[in-house]
Amino acid sequence: MQYTIRLPEPHAKQRQFMRSKAKRKLVCAGRRGGKTTGMAILAIESALAGRRILEAAPTSDQTTAFWDACKAALVEPITAKKIYVNNSERLMIFPNGGRIRAKTAWDANTLRGDHADLLILDEYSIMDPSAWDEVGSPMLLDNDGNAIFIFTPKRKNHAFKAFQKAAADESGRWQAFHFVSH
Repeated sequence: MQYTIRLPEPHAKQRQFMRSKAKRKLVCAGRRGGKTTGMAILAIESALAGRRILEAAPTSDQTTAFWDACKAALVEPITAKKIYVNNSERLMIFPNGGRIRAKTAWDANTLRGDHADLLILDEYSIMDPSAWDEVGSPMLLDNDGNAIFIFTPKRKNHAFKAFQKAAADESGRWQAFHFVSH
Protein backbone atom coordinates (compact mmCIF):
# COMPACT_ATOMS: atom_id res chain seq x y z
CA MET A 1 0.00 0.00 0.00
CA GLN A 2 1.20 3.51 -0.77
CA TYR A 3 0.72 6.57 1.41
CA THR A 4 0.50 10.19 0.41
CA ILE A 5 3.10 12.56 1.77
CA ARG A 6 1.92 16.16 1.52
CA LEU A 7 4.96 18.38 1.18
CA PRO A 8 4.35 22.05 0.43
CA GLU A 9 5.75 23.35 -2.84
CA PRO A 10 8.97 25.19 -1.94
CA HIS A 11 9.36 28.75 -3.16
CA ALA A 12 12.33 29.70 -5.34
CA LYS A 13 14.59 30.76 -2.45
CA GLN A 14 13.84 27.58 -0.49
CA ARG A 15 14.69 25.48 -3.55
CA GLN A 16 18.07 27.21 -3.78
CA PHE A 17 19.24 26.19 -0.31
CA MET A 18 17.48 22.82 -0.42
CA ARG A 19 19.22 21.79 -3.67
CA SER A 20 22.64 23.23 -2.91
CA LYS A 21 25.45 20.65 -2.80
CA ALA A 22 27.37 22.59 -0.12
CA LYS A 23 28.06 20.63 3.09
CA ARG A 24 27.52 23.73 5.27
CA LYS A 25 24.71 26.13 4.42
CA LEU A 26 23.83 29.37 6.18
CA VAL A 27 20.35 30.72 5.56
CA CYS A 28 19.74 34.24 6.81
CA ALA A 29 16.18 35.33 6.08
CA GLY A 30 13.41 37.47 7.45
CA ARG A 31 10.70 36.28 9.76
CA ARG A 32 8.00 34.31 7.94
CA GLY A 33 10.40 33.77 5.05
CA GLY A 34 9.85 30.01 5.04
CA LYS A 35 13.09 28.87 6.66
CA THR A 36 11.49 26.31 8.97
CA THR A 37 9.08 25.03 6.32
CA GLY A 38 12.00 24.58 3.92
CA MET A 39 13.89 22.66 6.60
CA ALA A 40 10.89 20.39 7.24
CA ILE A 41 10.64 19.57 3.52
CA LEU A 42 14.37 18.86 3.36
CA ALA A 43 14.26 16.76 6.55
CA ILE A 44 11.43 14.59 5.22
CA GLU A 45 13.13 14.10 1.86
CA SER A 46 16.35 13.16 3.66
CA ALA A 47 14.64 10.75 6.06
CA LEU A 48 12.88 9.08 3.13
CA ALA A 49 16.38 8.52 1.70
CA GLY A 50 17.41 6.76 4.94
CA ARG A 51 19.29 9.67 6.52
CA ARG A 52 19.26 10.73 10.17
CA ILE A 53 18.16 14.31 10.75
CA LEU A 54 18.49 16.31 13.94
CA GLU A 55 16.81 19.70 14.13
CA ALA A 56 17.76 21.84 17.11
CA ALA A 57 16.43 25.21 18.21
CA PRO A 58 16.87 27.21 21.41
CA THR A 59 13.31 26.73 22.72
CA SER A 60 10.56 24.15 22.63
CA ASP A 61 8.23 26.59 20.86
CA GLN A 62 10.75 26.90 18.03
CA THR A 63 11.15 23.14 17.60
CA THR A 64 7.35 22.79 17.65
CA ALA A 65 6.97 24.66 14.35
CA PHE A 66 9.38 22.25 12.64
CA TRP A 67 7.90 19.17 14.33
CA ASP A 68 4.33 20.14 13.45
CA ALA A 69 5.29 20.78 9.81
CA CYS A 70 6.87 17.32 9.57
CA LYS A 71 3.89 15.61 11.18
CA ALA A 72 1.40 17.45 8.97
CA ALA A 73 3.19 16.29 5.82
CA LEU A 74 3.32 12.69 7.03
CA VAL A 75 -0.23 12.23 8.39
CA GLU A 76 -1.09 9.19 6.26
CA PRO A 77 1.99 7.04 6.95
CA ILE A 78 1.96 8.07 10.63
CA THR A 79 -1.74 7.16 10.99
CA ALA A 80 -1.04 3.82 9.30
CA LYS A 81 1.83 3.29 11.78
CA LYS A 82 4.38 3.00 8.96
CA ILE A 83 6.43 5.73 10.63
CA TYR A 84 7.05 5.36 14.35
CA VAL A 85 6.39 8.60 16.22
CA ASN A 86 7.27 9.45 19.81
CA ASN A 87 5.84 12.92 20.44
CA SER A 88 7.37 13.37 23.88
CA GLU A 89 10.85 12.77 22.46
CA ARG A 90 9.99 14.39 19.12
CA LEU A 91 11.31 11.39 17.28
CA MET A 92 10.20 9.79 14.01
CA ILE A 93 11.69 6.56 12.74
CA PHE A 94 11.09 5.56 9.14
CA PRO A 95 10.98 1.92 7.93
CA ASN A 96 14.24 2.43 5.97
CA GLY A 97 16.15 3.57 9.08
CA GLY A 98 15.70 7.27 8.37
CA ARG A 99 15.05 9.39 11.42
CA ILE A 100 13.87 12.87 12.24
CA ARG A 101 14.46 14.22 15.72
CA ALA A 102 13.77 17.70 17.10
CA LYS A 103 15.52 18.84 20.29
CA THR A 104 15.91 22.04 22.20
CA ALA A 105 19.41 23.46 22.31
CA TRP A 106 19.31 26.48 24.57
CA ASP A 107 22.14 24.66 26.31
CA ALA A 108 24.26 23.03 23.60
CA ASN A 109 25.09 20.18 25.97
CA THR A 110 21.56 18.79 25.47
CA LEU A 111 22.69 17.73 21.99
CA ARG A 112 25.64 15.70 23.23
CA GLY A 113 25.52 11.99 22.56
CA ASP A 114 23.25 12.34 19.55
CA HIS A 115 24.27 11.87 15.93
CA ALA A 116 23.04 12.97 12.53
CA ASP A 117 23.64 12.89 8.82
CA LEU A 118 21.94 16.29 8.59
CA LEU A 119 22.06 18.77 11.45
CA ILE A 120 19.73 21.76 11.30
CA LEU A 121 20.52 24.55 13.75
CA ASP A 122 17.36 26.67 13.76
CA GLU A 123 17.65 30.24 15.09
CA TYR A 124 21.41 29.81 15.23
CA SER A 125 21.95 33.51 15.96
CA ILE A 126 20.43 33.11 19.43
CA MET A 127 22.23 29.84 20.23
CA ASP A 128 25.52 29.68 21.98
CA PRO A 129 28.32 29.21 19.41
CA SER A 130 29.27 25.97 21.19
CA ALA A 131 26.14 24.37 19.68
CA TRP A 132 28.20 24.11 16.49
CA ASP A 133 31.82 24.42 17.58
CA GLU A 134 31.84 21.87 20.40
CA VAL A 135 28.79 19.69 19.83
CA GLY A 136 27.30 19.91 16.33
CA SER A 137 30.42 19.65 14.23
CA PRO A 138 31.76 16.49 15.94
CA MET A 139 28.41 14.67 15.63
CA LEU A 140 28.70 14.84 11.84
CA LEU A 141 32.16 13.28 11.63
CA ASP A 142 31.06 9.64 11.38
CA ASN A 143 29.30 10.09 8.05
CA ASP A 144 30.69 13.42 6.81
CA GLY A 145 27.24 14.84 7.48
CA ASN A 146 25.75 18.15 6.40
CA ALA A 147 24.77 21.16 8.49
CA ILE A 148 22.31 23.95 7.87
CA PHE A 149 22.27 27.05 10.03
CA ILE A 150 19.08 29.10 9.75
CA PHE A 151 18.44 32.40 11.43
CA THR A 152 16.87 35.81 11.28
CA PRO A 153 19.40 38.66 11.29
CA LYS A 154 19.97 39.73 14.88
CA ARG A 155 23.29 41.48 15.23
CA LYS A 156 26.91 41.04 14.24
CA ASN A 157 27.45 37.92 16.32
CA HIS A 158 28.76 34.39 15.65
CA ALA A 159 25.97 33.69 13.12
CA PHE A 160 26.80 36.87 11.21
CA LYS A 161 30.50 35.93 11.14
CA ALA A 162 29.71 32.40 9.97
CA PHE A 163 27.46 33.85 7.25
CA GLN A 164 30.30 36.10 6.07
CA LYS A 165 32.68 33.12 6.03
CA ALA A 166 30.20 31.09 3.98
CA ALA A 167 29.62 33.98 1.57
CA ALA A 168 33.39 34.31 1.00
CA ASP A 169 34.02 30.56 0.65
CA GLU A 170 35.32 29.48 -2.74
CA SER A 171 35.76 25.78 -1.98
CA GLY A 172 32.07 24.90 -2.40
CA ARG A 173 31.93 23.44 1.10
CA TRP A 174 30.16 26.49 2.57
CA GLN A 175 27.38 28.52 0.97
CA ALA A 176 25.35 31.51 2.18
CA PHE A 177 21.74 32.26 1.28
CA HIS A 178 19.83 35.46 2.06
CA PHE A 179 16.24 36.46 1.38
CA VAL A 180 13.49 38.57 2.88
CA SER A 181 10.05 37.53 4.05
CA HIS A 182 8.17 38.61 0.91
